[in-house]
Amino acid sequence: MPRRSPSTHRTIAHATAHGLKILTRAAFIEQVFYGIGYELRATIIGLNLPFDLARLAIGHGSARGDMRGGFSLKLSADKRRPPVQVKHISQRTSLIRFAAPFRQRKARSERKRQDYVPVRRGFFVDVRTFAGALFARSFSLASLAEFLGVPNPKMETDEHGRALTDAYVAYAVRDVQTTWECYAALVERYQTFNLADPPHAIFSEASIGKAYLKGMGVKPWREVQKDALPTKLLATIMSAYFGGRSEVRIRRELCQVVLCDFLSMYPTVCTLMRLWPFVIADGMTWRDSTKETRTFLASVTLPDLQRPETWPRLLTLVEVEPDRDVFPVRAQYKDQDQATIGLNHLSADRPLWFTLADCIASKLITGSAPKIVHAVSFEAGKPQDDLRQIMIAGNPDYTVDPIRDDFYKRLIELRQVVKRRRNRASGAERDALDAEQNALKIAANSSSYGVFVEINVKARAKRGEVTVHTATSDPYTVETGNDEEPGRFFHPLLATLITGAARLILAVTERLITDEGMEWAFCDTDSMAIAKPESMDAAEFQIRVDRLVAWFEGLNPYDFGGSILKVEDQNFGLHDQARPEPLYCWAISAKRYVLFNLDSDGQPVLRKASAHGLGHIRAPYDAANPAKSVPAPLAPVGEIGVERWHHDLWWMIARAAIDGHPDQVDLSYHSALDQPAVSRYAATTPPLLRWFKSHNQNQPYARQVKPFGFLLSFFADPFFSPGSTSGPRREEVKAATRPRAR
Repeated sequence: MPRRSPSTHRTIAHATAHGLKILTRAAFIEQVFYGIGYELRATIIGLNLPFDLARLAIGHGSARGDMRGGFSLKLSADKRRPPVQVKHISQRTSLIRFAAPFRQRKARSERKRQDYVPVRRGFFVDVRTFAGALFARSFSLASLAEFLGVPNPKMETDEHGRALTDAYVAYAVRDVQTTWECYAALVERYQTFNLADPPHAIFSEASIGKAYLKGMGVKPWREVQKDALPTKLLATIMSAYFGGRSEVRIRRELCQVVLCDFLSMYPTVCTLMRLWPFVIADGMTWRDSTKETRTFLASVTLPDLQRPETWPRLLTLVEVEPDRDVFPVRAQYKDQDQATIGLNHLSADRPLWFTLADCIASKLITGSAPKIVHAVSFEAGKPQDDLRQIMIAGNPDYTVDPIRDDFYKRLIELRQVVKRRRNRASGAERDALDAEQNALKIAANSSSYGVFVEINVKARAKRGEVTVHTATSDPYTVETGNDEEPGRFFHPLLATLITGAARLILAVTERLITDEGMEWAFCDTDSMAIAKPESMDAAEFQIRVDRLVAWFEGLNPYDFGGSILKVEDQNFGLHDQARPEPLYCWAISAKRYVLFNLDSDGQPVLRKASAHGLGHIRAPYDAANPAKSVPAPLAPVGEIGVERWHHDLWWMIARAAIDGHPDQVDLSYHSALDQPAVSRYAATTPPLLRWFKSHNQNQPYARQVKPFGFLLSFFADPFFSPGSTSGPRREEVKAATRPRAR
């Protein structure tokens, strides 16, 4: 009999005292993981399951088939037990399933009858993924337990990696209990949605949106389209897709702004253009509309766009001959390696395709209509059969009949009700209602846009040639190691029309700002920072902003009143939302800016910031070891949108800008910034893991280490990015001979 270590004695004693059973790893894998989880088809639950499964594994390899690019984890020495496949999808989501076993799956009688027996894939629920899908937030076990208010919250310990103690065993056991209680609370919450998809099928907010569509019996467009879409037309649709508009206009100049945000931009333009009938239709038709589109584009005016009846007329793609028109351009800017998108003056020696909305936007900005060569308009077919009603979030007051009701409209109306309740609440109730309204927002955005342009990249067994179809050239072949597979509800026309309309909304706003004699600092998909000219009186500036906001009241498609353009909370006092507070902006590039008030001493009080591009860098310090020379944030850093060290860096940049030396930002305010910047790379794929092994074994110190001083060039020094022009001019771009295909 081998001698037991003190740690083993301690673990056995704890199990005995608390009525628990202790198993070896091998016994747990055989009796519980496979005996119950696999054989009895139980749901296997954990928080950050890939982490736990990797530590239970006794070997690993590369997954095959449609899980290629993921890991195959060997958990049992018994070859009859299938490995577990894990494929990383996003920061909080992985696909997890059992592989096919190395044994006969069918009984003799099933083989005789030639019955189909599916592979037993198992049921895995990562609580972190499930919670993120329901509340559109990322959680740790501690924060999730606190948020849900479970009876047994997570315990804290600093004994990781040491010899086992009774306290540490109790801590580990509590983790399991806390995880279970969080799962039970999440399931209870999910059941109120009355959706058919089980928890193990929910991976993101988009999963919730898809579950609603499936709950209504909506069949995907690609399944119901009776007349196949010609390949050339599909390529044309994709060539006109450019996504959201994000750019900076007043760059590295301190200015006073009013930050405005459009109410649920994508669901709103969906409702304005009446796109819901396309979602539930048994297909769509298309027709040549060149003559009528030329007439419409020549006559449409800014007041026309204030009338809701104008927007359903935008379901058109247009081939134009660009001649210094303003269009989104996908190109390699300033010799950058990667192509990206900017809104620029465009000239081309061949016709190119855009949405009609983009053509109107160009007319609003330049004053002249682009020259139309050809136009194609689309119409929805009749509604599908067997559609059925659902209740949004289980609320009977928001029952949706897909034939009669616009699902996106009802989603946003329910979200508005929840937001009003949140604004009257406080404490934990306010936090819960805020998470609920945000989850409704994400579900609306994903189901009204994201699912229509979902593309899943899957690794090929070996590289091979594929044929690429474009709108402007003959098909050609390229060699690739990946396949791009459309998602279940892929509908590229809707994604193209929606984003085109959103860009038009921003172009309307830009035109109104110009007509009012004002400027704008930056825009980002559904928001715009309106800048006060130095010569304009503050009171007059506010009057003009209010007039601009009121212009959009006529475009509100919802049952509640008001403008779809909202003045954001950052424009008001931290503790008095009725008192306007001057807001200042320092913008560097698209998605890299800081907004702040000034306190009585002229010091910046950060209200909103974007640290785009810094997510891979580990925090050099945290709130427990703060920078002594930087005031603590007055607003929660979560509301500002950054981590504590991002806040401090932006505070120093804002302070330098105020003092007139933005290129001389003092980074000596914390000793941690004297250390190298450290990035965390997760070994999420077998090739990346092999790279780590090779790197550590052969060249452990070959990778250049950057000091935190590189942040000066990242945030403060001038650099070019597409659409990031200051002043009234955009860069003129001449289209490449063969634009990059999508």
